[in-house]
Amino acid sequence: MRSFLERNFPPGYDYRNEIKTVAAAFIGGFIISVIGFCLEFSAGKQSLYIRAGIDLILDESRVMPDFIHILGGKLNILFILAALIFISASAVHYAYYHSGSKSIYLMRRLPNRFELHRRSLLIPFIYALITILSALILLLVYYAAYMSLTPDVCLAPDQWRKVWRVFE
Repeated sequence: MRSFLERNFPPGYDYRNEIKTVAAAFIGGFIISVIGFCLEFSAGKQSLYIRAGIDLILDESRVMPDFIHILGGKLNILFILAALIFISASAVHYAYYHSGSKSIYLMRRLPNRFELHRRSLLIPFIYALITILSALILLLVYYAAYMSLTPDVCLAPDQWRKVWRVFE
């Protein structure tokens, strides 16, 4: 793994700090997304019940808000984070070649003219890809939680179709 990182980061670049920073940003975005979804889902589920003293009674005439409404922009933070990480890490990698020893001149003389771009863009692209894949996995987890934790009588039909209508 270390050799892969050393081959794909700018030479001499301290990639450990960058990886820690990206991991912290990813974990923060992940936590914000999960907490936001849980709070919204909990509020939607609470609206299905009537309080009778200390008991909660399910009102079967009520309908749970649609999944897409509860989801809202909870995944947007991860997509925005992916874009910001890609742009900022790429910019930092390119800028690294222009500072210090000015290794940009050496990189431009290498036989493989794409070496500079590979070392500047590949790792940020991997960061963004991991973030986007995580957002898609979270979408599936959120949907599974919504479908399994919502009482069947309170579910509106075609929840998954409503998700895909957003992309049409």
